[in-house]
Amino acid sequence: MRILIITTNGITREFVSWPERVYARALVKAGHEVHAYVYLGTQSWNKEKREVIDGVKVKRLTHRQWFSLDLIKYLLRDPRPDVVHLFHHSNQFNYLATLICRLLGIPVVLSPFGMLHDPYLVDDRDRPLETPPKYDEIITTLPQLFKTLLHRFRPKRAIKNYLWHAPILQAKKVVALSEHEREVLIKLGVRPERTAVIPIAQDSDWLEGIKPAPKSHDELRIFFLGQLKYRKGFDLLAKAIPAIIQKYPQARFIFAGHSPIHRDDLLNIVDEAGMRGYIQLPTHLSEEEKAALFLSSDLYVLPTRYEGFGIPLLESMSAGCPVISTRIPVIDEIITEGVNGLLFDYDNAASLASTINHALENPFLRHKLSENGKTAVKKYFTPQIIQQLEKLYTEVCKKPGTGAESSGAVNSR
Repeated sequence: MRILIITTNGITREFVSWPERVYARALVKAGHEVHAYVYLGTQSWNKEKREVIDGVKVKRLTHRQWFSLDLIKYLLRDPRPDVVHLFHHSNQFNYLATLICRLLGIPVVLSPFGMLHDPYLVDDRDRPLETPPKYDEIITTLPQLFKTLLHRFRPKRAIKNYLWHAPILQAKKVVALSEHEREVLIKLGVRPERTAVIPIAQDSDWLEGIKPAPKSHDELRIFFLGQLKYRKGFDLLAKAIPAIIQKYPQARFIFAGHSPIHRDDLLNIVDEAGMRGYIQLPTHLSEEEKAALFLSSDLYVLPTRYEGFGIPLLESMSAGCPVISTRIPVIDEIITEGVNGLLFDYDNAASLASTINHALENPFLRHKLSENGKTAVKKYFTPQIIQQLEKLYTEVCKKPGTGAESSGAVNSR
């Protein structure tokens, strides 16, 4: 098949594990011709207008908000793809791409990737599970848009709301990462038969040639990998440190991630508790360094307040590093309490500290979680996920009336 991926910045040389790049290189390996349109930027990793990455032919396009002459030109001039796969529902190419593809008769698949990141749907993107989603404020159709414009005085916000959400109803299939996300899509008006649940893929060979990062013989290493945003719960782990150090003074905490937006807040928390000497804050981790830390850590902790999915959970399990995370939707679809990970109470630093201490005091439990995690993660390995994508692409490319279209949702579970 000829597959066109349209996304934001997901296919670059620098970020090997971003989902779109994982999907794209696996599809190439499976024998498909894969092209990608992505944002043109000014960074070292997104300033080249054209390059080939993992066999994927990448074009970077200019755009002004939701309009792109480059996108129109390439969709009309380039050889016609069999299917277009859009990623991220905040992707500013989505509306125009969906419109053009519908005119050309090209089937479109949309992967929103984390519906509760949506500022129109939730009051607080750092804590989206604390209040009900605002489904009645989402604009997905032109009649809804016209009605909103007639009765409200914020036309720019209403139009942006529509451009952001209309492709959810216009795409031929919408791919959720979890059952929870699928339920959100259905409440937004997507018919159940137009949904599919396909999780993010994890390469099984990403640890080849990697050795565990060195540490002292008695150190208990606790690893946090994620953006330093309150949604990721870095503050909960920081607040839990004193109760852990009281029982395990040999514990050390590594906070790593590519977005240090609240780094000063983290330092303030540990400084007030006199815990600065127990943490490390690497400013940048290569893929190899990240893998080495997973291999050397006694626990991986993701104290998140919301996840669209949770890629580091898969990375940690595949590395045999026991996982501790929050008892919330999506996470509880990946982690089974006491089997392949431990779950603690939402937004509760005391519960997190207690759960970490329980794991540290029980090496047998950690071994059990490690072994079960390595087994549980296998269903997310790239070949299995790509088979599900290929099945979905084949389904959306079938012509109506042939009797070959599926009446149910593709589901990985």
